[in-house]
Amino acid sequence: MADRAVRAVSAKLAISLRAKRAMSPSHPSPSQETQAVPSPGTAAAVYLSGFLTLSVVLMMGVTVPLWTVALRLSAFPTGLVMGAQALTPMLFAIHMGTLMDRLGVRRMMIFLAIGAVVLPLLYPLLPWFWPLVALQLATGITVQVTWVGAQTLIGRLVPGNRRYYGRFGAAANLGMLVGPLLSGISWSMWGPWGAFGLMSLWAMPLLVTALLLPAEGELPNAGRDPVNSAASSRLSLSSLLPDMRSYAAGFSLLGRPAIALAVLSTFLRIAASSIRSSFYPVYLRHAGFSGSLIGLLIASGSLWGSFGALLTERLVEAAGSMRRALMVTVATAIAAMMVTPLMPGFAALFAAMAVFGAAMGLNQPILLAILSSSVSFEEQGLSVGLRISANMASTLTVPPLMGLIIELAGVRMGFYVSGAILLVATALVFLVAE
Repeated sequence: MADRAVRAVSAKLAISLRAKRAMSPSHPSPSQETQAVPSPGTAAAVYLSGFLTLSVVLMMGVTVPLWTVALRLSAFPTGLVMGAQALTPMLFAIHMGTLMDRLGVRRMMIFLAIGAVVLPLLYPLLPWFWPLVALQLATGITVQVTWVGAQTLIGRLVPGNRRYYGRFGAAANLGMLVGPLLSGISWSMWGPWGAFGLMSLWAMPLLVTALLLPAEGELPNAGRDPVNSAASSRLSLSSLLPDMRSYAAGFSLLGRPAIALAVLSTFLRIAASSIRSSFYPVYLRHAGFSGSLIGLLIASGSLWGSFGALLTERLVEAAGSMRRALMVTVATAIAAMMVTPLMPGFAALFAAMAVFGAAMGLNQPILLAILSSSVSFEEQGLSVGLRISANMASTLTVPPLMGLIIELAGVRMGFYVSGAILLVATALVFLVAE
């Protein structure tokens, strides 16, 4: 159902932007009717990768802030710790997407999954500020790029197939619901070792899944995908070095108004999400909430997000334009996070998180529709890398700045001032877009 909402928004966007999606005439995507059907085992492995990858982002957003509280870090160092996880993916997202085309997604997923298994266990072993920053830099690339790999896998397996994409999206949303909830429970019952150990255990099936996946050349529709021929390239140190031509091509996309709008909106919506994954659990912990309740609140946002996506088409019709619907939902998500200190108890916090989650669920399909409708077939990977760079730039900058505000004015003002700045920025983007 959510996939139908995304497709409806994409169709409306194509009309409002007066542009067709540019498709390469020599490499058209196969239709659902002509695609080869993947084996049940291969399809299940890709669904499992969706379930395991994006969920760990929210698991980190529960466990690491609680760890900073246990280490008694003040607000600004906490912001630096949370922002550090975004630095490496921000710098290397475009290049890592290029590597997946060049070396194969399966090979990269195996490499990254090994890091996702090992790195969480180092957190309780190194309970100091600078090792924590270093670990955040390392886990940032493993956490974010495994999710990119999962999306690429489903695209290679069944490009554009509504049925399989719907199942993949359902698996990812289920992971985002279950993962943070289990992290909070693990922290309450077994402390840091339990919570970080759970993250390591969570990544083990991902490693097994990556090992069992067929190589790109053996996927059912591989013959139709020209990039698969590059998957036989050797993994070497030189291949891991960034290619500046890829970055130049990626940033050149910002010259297109629709892409610029999508990237700026991405930065703003992820700013609200980064608050949820940094000072939101810190605030709740200091307010006396248990790890279990914090995990429940954060996980509930994902549940409401899945419902929100189903209402996207109606919202766009009511708003009158794609741009207006996007900006309204981004502003709503920011405001819902901004009012956290005003919420008197669990029920009010749960209601605010429902509004936040629904708004994020509504604006995501609109954002993806804008991106996919504004680039050609050959530029899809570049646009994803550019979007992830904007995601990480937001995650890198917002928590440290919010931490500095909290240091100067207190935690309540930290939420209010940060939210006000983001709302003003949203209004400016909306005025320019209109």
